[in-house]
Amino acid sequence: MFSLSFVITHDLTLIKLYIFYFKNDQIQDIVRTLEIDLYNFYQNNAKNRATIKISRVMTASFVFFGWITIGNTNVYGTIYDIRWKAEVAKLNNTDLAPPRTLPQPIYIPWNYQTEEAYISTFVLETVGLLWTGHIVMGIDTFIGSLILHMSNQFSILREALITAYDRTMIRLYEGVRQDFIAITNSDIDKKEQYTQDNIEEVVKSRYSKEEIEVALTETFKNCFRQHQALIGCVENFSTTYAYGFMTQLLSSMAAICVVMVQVSQDASSLKSTNLVTSLAFFVAMIIQLALQCFTGNELTLQASRIADAVMHSKWEKMSPKLRRLLMITMMRAQRPLRLTAAGFAYINTDCFISIMKAAYSYYAVLSQKQST
Repeated sequence: MFSLSFVITHDLTLIKLYIFYFKNDQIQDIVRTLEIDLYNFYQNNAKNRATIKISRVMTASFVFFGWITIGNTNVYGTIYDIRWKAEVAKLNNTDLAPPRTLPQPIYIPWNYQTEEAYISTFVLETVGLLWTGHIVMGIDTFIGSLILHMSNQFSILREALITAYDRTMIRLYEGVRQDFIAITNSDIDKKEQYTQDNIEEVVKSRYSKEEIEVALTETFKNCFRQHQALIGCVENFSTTYAYGFMTQLLSSMAAICVVMVQVSQDASSLKSTNLVTSLAFFVAMIIQLALQCFTGNELTLQASRIADAVMHSKWEKMSPKLRRLLMITMMRAQRPLRLTAAGFAYINTDCFISIMKAAYSYYAVLSQKQST
């Protein structure tokens, strides 16, 4: 069962590798938009650093349980081989020795029963598990981090819309302050104390309505461009990686179901070494699925909150022309922005719960068949 879950996970990863190889240009465009193009607009570096920390935590947790799974598998294989040698040492020359097995019972096209061949095959299998395991962990943590960064950019855009009016007033006020350079320092302090409490009044007294309108239009147009860039980025990503999400859902459902059967068997027979391996792999599979489902749900949530940000953008102080633009932005934000698994399911918390329920249902059926 445990080997079957490894085969399911690693074989279906070939589809993800296919996507990364043949659609590398599209993925690079998405990353370039997030890491370069969006920095031409309003940004919050504190939120960006916090998102990076969360990405590191996600990666570390997935890699930790992956290493435990692979490392404990090798420990179990070593212990089992030591027991095999002790058992063979007790046999007579005429007795038939039991076959020597690897940590993961996979097909090997050569005889590895001798000491030299077994060690070489053991090392080859270990390197293969580490190699494929890190490919799986690298792809899935990258995808999860990418979705998380997109949702963070929507959160930053929400902040940009809410503060757009005040930021414009402050920028215009900074221009007014240049008129105070010629006066004394004491007068500057008095003037700054006055203008900090009355920034909007000072700006309106020094600038015409047309000048303020032009400044506000420039600020909000940057927000609209940022919104369009983010929408295009998400839609491009959803199209590019749609079959990758589909592969993830299928592999997670099958692997979690199989590992649940393995965990129940190991727990019933109290095989502590196997139980630790099965539990670690089970947690790794849960994290692998949760990385994409929970970040996908967060992306949809943050994108929908743009409509609320428009309502808090002090639109009542703006001209009818800007209000119409804000209305269009709000209407677009009210249309859900979702990641899909090739159109069959949305990547969100509901999908995660459905996969877990389906895996448990299949587990219950397999457990009943095995007991009978």
